[in-house]
Formats: sequence, structure tokens, C-alpha cells
Amino acid sequence: MFGFIRPYMNDLAEDEKLRYKAVYCGLCRALNEKYGLAGRMALSYDMTFLILLLNSLYEPEEQTKEAVCPPHPVKKHRETATEFTDYAADMTVALTYYKALDDWMDEHSRTGKVYSGLLKGSYEKVKQKWPAQCEAIEKSLDALHEVEKDEKAQPEQAADLSGRMLAAIFGVKEDFFQQQTACLGYFLGKFIYMMDAAIDYEDDQKKGCYNPLNGMQVTPEQVRELLQLPLGRAAEAFEALPLLQDAHLMRNILYSGVWQNYNYQMNEKAKAREKKEQGGVQDGH
Repeated sequence: MFGFIRPYMNDLAEDEKLRYKAVYCGLCRALNEKYGLAGRMALSYDMTFLILLLNSLYEPEEQTKEAVCPPHPVKKHRETATEFTDYAADMTVALTYYKALDDWMDEHSRTGKVYSGLLKGSYEKVKQKWPAQCEAIEKSLDALHEVEKDEKAQPEQAADLSGRMLAAIFGVKEDFFQQQTACLGYFLGKFIYMMDAAIDYEDDQKKGCYNPLNGMQVTPEQVRELLQLPLGRAAEAFEALPLLQDAHLMRNILYSGVWQNYNYQMNEKAKAREKKEQGGVQDGH
């Protein structure tokens, strides 16, 4: 589920690249300081977008510094953090804990079992601090397991549960903007779930795992139009918010960056088919 909500670097100005990396590195630092190496391993692009969004909307005080860290021990780099950096670190741990647990339960992944064990104590701390968000994650993923076991369940149900989970995380403040931020999270969650299904389709077929595209009777190549629907609604919610700081950077992510994994996978499949067809033609000659 992780890594889809990231920028398309080729279309960013140099200062925007540095800004994004500073916020990303700030999240990495927060994960390490709060939860150690196991926490830092959970670092993802998706929550960096959430930090940018909440920073732009609420304009909290930012702390920026030049620092070195274990991944970059020689050259100093910029790190930027706010109160929402800590929040994003907490949500990263919560989501990663349940993803690892899910990998163990669904695929009997030993890596998932070990990693969920390493994060369990950290997750309990997050749950004490953010009970509503953690309850939403738990309920959504528990219900998702039931949907994925039910042959009669509609694929839309699974995407809806993913959306509800991110809606709770994005709608962090109970204020005038909560409905819009939750709406943005909801439709991004649906988009991420369906894109993940498209990218994992072939692996799921081989392993005999649930994939909503089977019930929809569409191939990964055909799902682009379906993906555009929730992403369009997410963009509508985004544009309705009074965002100035980093607005261009966030639009880059929403309108271009989110498609990178999908486009790459579809291009690789097209190349593989073309190569296979060319091989068949040569064999025929």
C-alpha cells in the first residue's frame, strides 16, 4: 500500500526537490528518534504528502536544520519538521505494523511476522495517543479481511474500507477543514487500493490471493479509467482547501507522481508482450 503518493521529480524545480527531501528527511529523523531503526524502516512517501498538506493548511512553526544521519553519514542535508511530522511518524508506524501483520496472516510471510513483532510495542504507544485513528485502521483492516474471504463481496467494498482508513488519518483535526481533508484521504485510499491491486495482479494470480480486479472482470491495463474516478474526487477535495505553501509540489504529486508505479508496470508489461510477439514471429520464419 505504500510508496504511491510521491512526486514526479523531473517536473519539479530544484528548490521544490530540496523542499520535498527536507520534509521527507524530517519524517525519517522523527521515526528514528521516536521508534528506532524498526520505525525508520517504515519510512514512506505517502505520509510525506500528508505532512505537506497539513503544514500548508495549518501553517505550524517549522524547525529546519542541517544534519547528518546513518543513511547519509558524510554530507549534511536539510531536515524540516513540525508537529505534523510527529503525527505522520505515528501514523506510519500504525499502518506499517498492520501491513506487516497482514503479510503474515495472508501470505504467512516470516518477514511480516518478525517485523510486526518489532513494531508491536511502538504501535501500542501510537494507539494510546491516537485511539480514533488506530481504531479506524483496525476496524477497516478487520472488515477488509472478511470482504476478501467472501466470494460474493463487491470489489467496491474493499476499496471503500481502504478509503475510510485514510479518511480517519487525514481528518486529524476536528475543525472546519476536517470534512475536506477526510474526503481527500478517503478517495486517495480508494485510489491506492485499486492501484495496488492492478500492480499486484499477476503475483496474486500465481499465489491464489484475493484481487478485486477478478470480481470486476478487468485487466490491470483496463483499470486506468477506474483509477481516474477516485483520483479526480481526491483532486476536487484538494483544490477546495485554501492551500498556498507547497501547492505546486502537492499538485505535482496528485496529478503526476501517483501514476509512476502504474505507468512503469504497464510499460514493462507492454515491452514484455512486444518482445514475446517478436520472438514468435522470428520462430515462425
